[in-house]
Amino acid sequence: MLSDRFRSSYLDYFQRLQERTLDEQEVPAIVSDVTAELEDLRLRYQAGQVTEAGLAYGRTQIRDLLQRLIDGCELTTQTRRTIDRLVVDSLPRSLLSAPGRYTQDWFSVHEEHWCRHFGHLAGQPGLQAVEIGSFEGRSACWIVQNLLVGENSRLICIDPFTDYPGQEANFDHNVRAAGCAERIVKLRGRSQQLLPYLAAESYDFIYVDGSHQVLDVLQDAAMCWRLVRPGGLLVFDDYEHSLFPNSFGMSAGPAIDTFLVSRVKISLTVAFGAVAGMDR
Repeated sequence: MLSDRFRSSYLDYFQRLQERTLDEQEVPAIVSDVTAELEDLRLRYQAGQVTEAGLAYGRTQIRDLLQRLIDGCELTTQTRRTIDRLVVDSLPRSLLSAPGRYTQDWFSVHEEHWCRHFGHLAGQPGLQAVEIGSFEGRSACWIVQNLLVGENSRLICIDPFTDYPGQEANFDHNVRAAGCAERIVKLRGRSQQLLPYLAAESYDFIYVDGSHQVLDVLQDAAMCWRLVRPGGLLVFDDYEHSLFPNSFGMSAGPAIDTFLVSRVKISLTVAFGAVAGMDR
């Protein structure tokens, strides 16, 4: 998605933000790089060299960098306003026109895959589901509106809601705005703390999109394996995620492989995700 020219600089900016060695004097150069990359993405999309999903993904990567600049650097008011304008420019149009309070959209570009692979669940009564890592509720609302439409179906959403101030309020608003509040149960906290309280072999569908740290993924996988019913679906997101390749270790793939190799084969893979079918 990001051009080769920009990608190396992009990763360097993240590394230096992590090390806190980047200061405001360098921000104009970063803004210039980002502006050029946004234009390059637009032109490549118009030329058919980048898909709509790739365009949205690239813009979201850029937006994440800009937000980390705002959060991690001491900036003047003018510089902050400049970056805020770029944040808006980097947002996919769907965010700007959506009725909900969303700051990112990593899910919509994959709805087609979800419909293809999980559409058979739609309309089944009494489905019980769990989502680990609900963020602002976009995927949760989609799951409820498109899959858990059968009578007495329910989704449990687990998230610590600590990514940014107001995240939980945005989640609550989005769930209400989408008309999903009656079918969603929100549990605030880390999955490792909350999953042990859920009943074993009681869930038909579990979507794991929480922390991508290896130990966290392994713990989530083991705990969710206990919860999912025989014949149920255990879905891992970001199996091949490459936003922070190598040095940032954000792909959940290695941890998923480690768990599944002794449990069950991966039944199918989709863009930025993996699905493991239960076989007990």
